[in-house]
Amino acid sequence: MVMKLYFRPFACSLAARIAIEEAELDAEFVAVPADGRLPDGRHFSQLSPMGYVPAIETRGGFVLTEGPAVLTYIAELAPEGSLSFTGFSDAHYRMLAWLNFISTELHKAVFAPLLGKSASPEERTAALTRVARPFDMLARHLEGREFLEDRFTVADAYLLSVLNWCEHSGVAIADWPVLLDYRTRLRKRPSVARAMAEEWPLLKAA
Repeated sequence: MVMKLYFRPFACSLAARIAIEEAELDAEFVAVPADGRLPDGRHFSQLSPMGYVPAIETRGGFVLTEGPAVLTYIAELAPEGSLSFTGFSDAHYRMLAWLNFISTELHKAVFAPLLGKSASPEERTAALTRVARPFDMLARHLEGREFLEDRFTVADAYLLSVLNWCEHSGVAIADWPVLLDYRTRLRKRPSVARAMAEEWPLLKAA
């Protein structure tokens, strides 16, 4: 049984696809339709009770959800630690901190209200005001850096996937030139370019 990644085009699950591409892991990619009905007849809620992507179904049938956990799992499958750092190292725990920072301060606090259909105008306005503090911090950190840490990790894959949402959510990434440059550079990385090229036609057709 091949590992399966359940995804929606250009959702946060793009980070998991990028990580799989970067690590050259074998995986089947299963698009989750709007109605949640999977090709095998199951409903996606049987795998992900909250209905969120990404979800990974391992070769042994174990199902893992929640983006940071999925990305950490893929990083640990990657050969020679190519997407992470040695456990119990400072860099390893900084990477985990970045995954949680992106999940809470950006994904949920800013972009979920801006891209969701249920947020009120007041909630959207509040979300736009919240972007400055984490973006300012990221811009300071990435000044003169190529990646969040010493090399590309799953945290970079996640941040790139979230930064892709800026224009569609009304966030003016150009106001943070360091972040715009970071996103532009990462989009040229082969694993990122391949992952985006696979999902772009699916997004256009949705």
